Amino acid sequence: RVQRDKTRKTYGIGAVGYILRESGVHDTEETTFFPAMDVKKVNERLTAAGQSHLLQFIEDVGEQERAELLRDLGGMDLQEINGFFHNAMKVSDHIKQEKVDERMEAVPREVLGSVTRDRDRLKDWEKEGLHRISQSKVAVLLLAGGQGTRLGVSYPKGMYDVGLPSHKTLFQIQAERILKLQRLADERFKTKCSVPWYIMTSGRTMDSTKEFFARHNYFGLKKENVIFFQQGMLPAMDYEGKIILEGKGKISMAPDGNGGLYRALGSQHIVDDMERREIGYIHVYCVDNILVKVADPTFIGFCVQKGADCGAKVGDDSPSAGKAATTSWVTSKPADCTSNTRWC
Repeated sequence: RVQRDKTRKTYGIGAVGYILRESGVHDTEETTFFPAMDVKKVNERLTAAGQSHLLQFIEDVGEQERAELLRDLGGMDLQEINGFFHNAMKVSDHIKQEKVDERMEAVPREVLGSVTRDRDRLKDWEKEGLHRISQSKVAVLLLAGGQGTRLGVSYPKGMYDVGLPSHKTLFQIQAERILKLQRLADERFKTKCSVPWYIMTSGRTMDSTKEFFARHNYFGLKKENVIFFQQGMLPAMDYEGKIILEGKGKISMAPDGNGGLYRALGSQHIVDDMERREIGYIHVYCVDNILVKVADPTFIGFCVQKGADCGAKVGDDSPSAGKAATTSWVTSKPADCTSNTRWC
């Protein structure tokens, strides 16, 4: 439905292409590497970017560590990194000064759907969603770069045993839901479909995640339909915009967060893979959402019938539901969006 050459803000293929183009991210990024011993040239770039402190210990480290540091610095776009910092600080200051509540508006009823108010439409939405799934037009995109530190473990969150009698991990639970969804679509429309599972990891979780899936035979999914890719890394910075050293010859690096998704989709050719498979709809979710209805056909169908560029699920905001998230417009002229209100 949504082609990459149409500049529409959507979580379909067109949206990804649009965001990549608008943000200046390309499928192949040009990176300049300097010879390992060209300290002078690297220092000139660092000085111009206000980051010359990164070489203050260059004479105190061994040859190999020095070469690795210079290589890492040579591969960084320092002006871009500085730009990220200044933009982040500008947004932070703006949020502090502006009272967003004054510009917050209720979402128009015509773009909402509800599992309680629209019970007569649910079957129709589900059928539409399953039809798209049966055509292999739907993909699932999992944000799984985080480690389970807050859960008390050092391995990726998806490998965590959540305490069920079956001892199934988050990865297994979600994989089995994809398998079930494929079976439901096949039975309903007499087809043989697939739901590609794109899994974004971080540098710290990629190897262990891939090994975990291989060890468990991809939980019954076809190996070619489980696609791993890695989010980028950015140097850690202090509140003055200075890049932090982890050691005398090592830069402190951290994953670039969920916002790095779009860059990774372009630079690692995931959009190309989606286009090759003719994917039209993508469900994005985070790994620690144990209640997620992966590629929920009712929600997919709702968005399709509404002609939505982007859809979001939120909790029921009725008094009986207790504390729940809500979705609101924060600008006087909202971007195209469709929201399906439901509880989990």
